[in-house]
Amino acid sequence: MRNIFIIFFLLLFASSGLAQFGEDRDTTFGDVRFSARFDTTKYETTFTVKKNGKKIYEETLADNVYDILQEQFQPGGKKYFLIHLYSGGAHCCSSLLISEVNGDRYVVLDSGFYGNSGFMIEDMNKDGTKEIVSGNDMFAYAFTNYSETRFPLRVQKFEGGRLTEITGNFKDDILYELGYFEEDLNELIKEGFACPEKDDEDTFNTDAGSVKTILAAIVADYHSLGQVDRGYEMVEKVYKCVDKDKYIKILKEDFKLK
Repeated sequence: MRNIFIIFFLLLFASSGLAQFGEDRDTTFGDVRFSARFDTTKYETTFTVKKNGKKIYEETLADNVYDILQEQFQPGGKKYFLIHLYSGGAHCCSSLLISEVNGDRYVVLDSGFYGNSGFMIEDMNKDGTKEIVSGNDMFAYAFTNYSETRFPLRVQKFEGGRLTEITGNFKDDILYELGYFEEDLNELIKEGFACPEKDDEDTFNTDAGSVKTILAAIVADYHSLGQVDRGYEMVEKVYKCVDKDKYIKILKEDFKLK
């Protein structure tokens, strides 16, 4: 249940992010001060870092600085600065800069893009190390409308100055999510859905498109588990439409699920 709650929270953040869009930020951690000034005429942010009152970095960002945090990912490990960016708009887009101040230099070590979902910092398996948890929004608007799109679990770790995908380490969470997706899929199968008459027919905002977006999320979860063939077995079983091969090709080539 935890995983579904997390994804719901993230999507709620994405839909409510405009509430704080455009606010200026001044945040201090020890001798380091961050400032963000949003220009409503140019729709850009002047982002400044000072150490002991001396400016050590300044950049113009296309996105709004939604939040500035300091985080320690590993017990006893180094603390890093997290700059949470938000582009604004009805469903987009959240991203993250992970940085440090080394002497008099501000350095961005890595960045993550989270699209429509947003992210949370959480110790998923209670081992003392915190992960970055999000919903993978790669299928947003791909097969049907946003509200019906499913967002498979995505988990990253930050270690050695780099972000790494580790979603497959959380097998129980993925299996629970698969059960949730399969329940939704079974409801659509029970109700019945009309296949397109031609393989190039647009299925966006149709029942067939709804089936595609759920199946895509299922394939993605099995891919994270290293069992992608099981996902395609589900596609072969459920989606017997004329555009099935084209759909599978999109999943494999466009979304790299192979």
